[in-house]
Formats: sequence, C-alpha cells, structure tokens
Amino acid sequence: MKNYHSLLNRQIKELGLEEDYLQAITPLLDQVNNAYIGFENDLHQAETNLTKRSQELYRAKQQLLTKSDDVTNRLTKVAENIKDVIFEIDLNGNWKYLNPVWEKLFGYTVEECIGKPFYDKKYAPDGEPILNFMDFNKEHLSIQSHTLKVVTANNELKWIAISVKGVRNKEGIQDSYIGTIVDISDLKKTELALLKAMEKETLANKAKDNFLSTMSHEIRTPLNAVIGISHLLLLENPKVEQLENLQTLKYSSEHLLGLVNDILDFNKITSGVLELEMSEFNTTHLLNGIQGIFNNKAMAKNIRFAIKKDNSLPEVLVGDSIRLSQIITNLVSNAIKFTEKGKVTLDIEVATETSETCILDVSVKDTGIGIAKEKQDKIFNSFEQAYSDTTRKYGGTGLGLSISKQLLEIMGSTLKVTSEKGKGATFSFTIALKKVAKNIANPPELITERVPRKSDLSGIKILVAEDNKINIMVISKFLSKWKIYFEIAENGKIALDMAKRKTYDMVLMDLQMPVMNGFDSCKLIKQSKDSLNQNTPIFALSASTGMGIKKELKTYQIDGLIAKPFNPDKLLQKIKEVTLIEPVHAA
Repeated sequence: MKNYHSLLNRQIKELGLEEDYLQAITPLLDQVNNAYIGFENDLHQAETNLTKRSQELYRAKQQLLTKSDDVTNRLTKVAENIKDVIFEIDLNGNWKYLNPVWEKLFGYTVEECIGKPFYDKKYAPDGEPILNFMDFNKEHLSIQSHTLKVVTANNELKWIAISVKGVRNKEGIQDSYIGTIVDISDLKKTELALLKAMEKETLANKAKDNFLSTMSHEIRTPLNAVIGISHLLLLENPKVEQLENLQTLKYSSEHLLGLVNDILDFNKITSGVLELEMSEFNTTHLLNGIQGIFNNKAMAKNIRFAIKKDNSLPEVLVGDSIRLSQIITNLVSNAIKFTEKGKVTLDIEVATETSETCILDVSVKDTGIGIAKEKQDKIFNSFEQAYSDTTRKYGGTGLGLSISKQLLEIMGSTLKVTSEKGKGATFSFTIALKKVAKNIANPPELITERVPRKSDLSGIKILVAEDNKINIMVISKFLSKWKIYFEIAENGKIALDMAKRKTYDMVLMDLQMPVMNGFDSCKLIKQSKDSLNQNTPIFALSASTGMGIKKELKTYQIDGLIAKPFNPDKLLQKIKEVTLIEPVHAA
C-alpha cells in the first residue's frame, strides 16, 4: 500500500480492502489523498492567518484599552479639578455620578451619596431637597437653572447656582439627567452688599432730597418777605438816598434765590428725576423775555446786548420752553458777567427743518475775558470755575454751565465752547424742536379774542391760605395795592370751612400749613359736595418745589403753582389771566 495521507491510510486499514482491489482503485485513492493534503495545507494556512489576526486584534484591543484608560484618566482629572460640581442622576432619581468638588462644597462624601436618591439628604435651610424645584416628570427635560441657598453637612450656609437637563440615548429616549452646581456664595455676598449699599444710597438720597426740600422751603419763606418788601418799598416812592440801598437789597435777595434754584435743579438732574415738559411756546415771547431781563444789566455795565433772530424761525414750536429759556439765560448771564467792554450777542438760526421738526443753531458770543484751552473742560464740572479767583471776583456757584450742559444732554444736544483767553468766548448748541402739527381736517379751536369777565380787580374776591405772619403781611400789602378784596385763612381747615360759606374768584393756597395742609384742603374744596368753590381756580402759592410737586398738584386737583418768593408782576399777571380775561373761541 502506498504511503498515503495518514488519515486516508487509517481509513483504508479500517475498511480491510484486499491488495488487488486497492490496486484497481489506486487512481481514485491518489485523488482522495491529494484532496486530503490540499485540505490540510488550506487548514494550516487558515490557522496561521487566524493566529496572526488574533494577535493583531489583541494588540488593537490593548491599544484601545490604553487610549480608553488615558481618556478616562484625563476626564477624571478634569472632573476632579474643575471648580464646579458635575453630577448625573438616573431616571429613578438616584445619584449616578458626583465629582469630588461635591465633597468640598457640601461636606458629604461621594461614596455615601452615589446610588442614593438626590432627595435623601436635606440640603436647603428649610429642609427641602436642592432639586425639588425641578420637574423630572417631563418627557424631555430642557435646561432648568435656579439660584438658592443651601446648608452643608457642617451647617454652613452657601449660595449655589444649579442647572440640570435631560440626556437622551441614540434612540432619542431620555435615560438620565446631568447638571452642574456652582458655588456663588462670594458673588452673592457682593450682590447683597451692593443691594444694601444701594438701599443706603437710596435712603441717603431721599434724606438729601427731604433736607433740600425743607431747606428750600425755609430759605424761600424769609426770601419771599425780603423780595416782596423790597418790591413794595420801591413802589412807594423812596427817597433818592434810599433807592440805591433798596435796589441792592432787591438784587441781593434775587441773586440768593437764583443760587437756591441752581442747587435744586442740580439735585433734580443728578437724581435722574428731572422731566421735560413738552408744550407749545411762542419763540418771540421767549426771546422778548430774555431781552427784557438782560437789557438793563448790559446797559448798567455799558456794554451792548443784541439778539439776532433768523427770519425763518417759526413763531410757535413744541418743547420745554422753561428749560430752554433757563439754558439761554445761564449762557447770556455768564457772558454779561464776564464781559467788561464790547458786546454780547445771542444768535438763533434755523439750521434745517422738515415738515415736523425744526433744528436750531443757538450761540451766545461775548467779548469778555475768555477761557484758556486747558481750562475749557473744567468749566463744565459742577461747583468749578475756570480760575480760582473767579467766584471771588465775579460771584456764582459754578453750577450754571454744568446745569445747562446736563439739561442739553437730556434734550439730546451738546453744549460746546470756543474761546481764547482774553478774546471772548462763544457757547453754542444745536437743538431739535417739533413744529406744531397742522390738522386741516380737524383744525384746532381758535382763540379769536379775549374779553373781560369783570371790569377791574376791585370786584375780585380771593381766598389766601397762609400761616406765616410775614408772608401774610407781604401778600396782603400787594393785594390791597391792587385793590383786590381778599380773606386770609391761617390753615387748610379754615380755608375749607370758608370755601363752604363763600364763593371766590381764585384761591391762593400755601401747601405746608398746620392742622390741615394745602394739598388736602385743595382736594376737599374741589370734591366736597357742600363746597361753593368746586370750579374755582386754585393755585399753590408755596415755597415747596420738591421733585414730585407737579405730580402732586395734578393728584390734588390744583390748577397751578406760583413759587415763593413770587415776582409781584407775574403774580398780578396770573391773577388777571385767571379772574379777568376770558378767551372767546372761534365758532
């Protein structure tokens, strides 16, 4: 028998075939033998390849394990060294992961918390779990963030910011929650300290406002007497030798009043409560008023004062005419003050205009002492002058330009200066004012004329509510001089009782009085059923000019305010407007 493959030889022996038969099937046996040999070679090759691939897979696995360990170590280092708590919670509400910062923040070990419900421990001061505010019943929990106060294992109070969101697997099914906890105790302490400081500042500002309001009232009350009596004495044909003294007294008292007004305006601006009043005003009247104020002052210094008005300047514009007049008055007053010879010119030109808006270029130019360039920024600072001896030489608080600058900024403009020392100065600004809307379809009610209600003031009856004896004396002298019938009520309660017994043409009401203040008295006079003066004009004649005075006037149905110290001419004009003149409107 031939030497066949060992497997074929074993099979031939097991069959017990005779030699002759084997010889006959030798070709077949050769083919089977070759097949066995080929299969064995293939199997060996396959085993070799499989061993090689197994070794490669093993090495790849080891590399992956190494990389995985490396990534895990890095992530662990990041998680352990990050300053915030990183956590994961399973769908049953158990902590799945907490980085080591948890122990530093709350004092509980990670080991004692992992696998336990997040609500197992009471972390909040009121005993509530820190995540009780989260809605874990939502199918897809989006990011939720909260700030709250917690208590640690050591009973230490801390403030934390916590954020949590749901995590979904590849199939889009939510399978856990992850989040962060940040210790914001220091930030919260700073915030609380700031809030406390702000509260103190608010109280301090309120105390300051109350103090200024009180001091304003206390200063204005005697000033009312000084200014009023100086006016009276000047009207009573004083001797020539007395005239200069009386004019000096009148000027000094009015100057002091100007200082008080500057300080109050400055306080309103810095407190952020100054509000602009948008209303129609006559530009010619405004400029005529400024001309009347400064003509005599300029003539007294032997200098010229001129107003150049653009011919295209609209007769009526809309804006805060009082503040605009205040700004221009401050600039002209300064120009005349610092000019010893030459002239001061107020120039108003229309820069551009549309159907709705008129933009004005306003400038005040003088030939005075001028301002050095390095000093020009300083003059706009509060309580500062360009030179240290300016206040002693020329007077003033150093508030005028600062107030004007801030008023213009509120109006959306900027105050500019161009000057050289010894060569005068030009202060200028550009301001946009609205034009009066023209409604052709519904034209405004036109006042065609004014007719007198009464022939003269002798038939006028005025109720004056005033508790200060000196102010009573001053107002009484003026009303008597104007031949007006008047009665005095020394507090708001008396004024109310008198308003129930007699009808008056006008009421002048002080606001700060004993028994019943002027505000309550006015409201009751207007609203009481048994009052005979529900429609009588009531004007506050008061030294109170606090920040909320205008709102209070509306609240208590007061028709207007005449501030003390009052200008007798303006008071007389107001009385005539209210009691004598009645507008007749076009049909």
